[in-house]
Amino acid sequence: MKTVLCFGDSNTYGYIPGSQGERYDAGTRWPRRLAALLGGEYEVVEEGLNGRTTAFGDNIEPYRCGLDHILPCLLSHAPVDLLIIMLGVNDTKDRYHVRAEEIGYGLEELIMKAAGYYHFQERRPEILVVAPVPLGNMDQGIEFSENSRQKSLLLPGIFEETARRFGCAFFDAGSVIRELGCDNIHFTPEDHRLLAQALEPLVRKLTDGMDTRNR
Repeated sequence: MKTVLCFGDSNTYGYIPGSQGERYDAGTRWPRRLAALLGGEYEVVEEGLNGRTTAFGDNIEPYRCGLDHILPCLLSHAPVDLLIIMLGVNDTKDRYHVRAEEIGYGLEELIMKAAGYYHFQERRPEILVVAPVPLGNMDQGIEFSENSRQKSLLLPGIFEETARRFGCAFFDAGSVIRELGCDNIHFTPEDHRLLAQALEPLVRKLTDGMDTRNR
């Protein structure tokens, strides 16, 4: 049995666009769809949290800093064969006052914290960085603005380069998801389906032969 840990934000949680925090049913959410495609040899763990960032925290939405949560999640679901990180959009909120490049630094810290823990261990997970889908129109946004949208457009390139430097796999969710839900932030059911379908062969490739490599 191979374990895949999906560490993300509201789009991993399954937030319904335009709702007040309502969640799609389990069968609609992309991690569960991915699990169904992979079959019984895989356990896919959903670790989605609304508002989660890579490495930034505040008092309006406490307990959302991914850097604080990454190791407890890995340890509680150990042994993990593949860690999928899909974060970054919440970091573009105006109140964080960070540039797109600094969001990339947040991703670096996440990777280093996860990889560093496993440095002296025989069994270690592969890491797949998934760049988030850029925000849509934010003219009516409260937490997000046009500036947020512009930063989100830069994240795929920054994340791809970061993944390359740290030896992680990379996938751009925006390459398969072209249109977000009514709030221009969250996935539609079709978006969840498309992402799961795109990730399935990549997950198989990354986990193929892991039992042999980790002995």
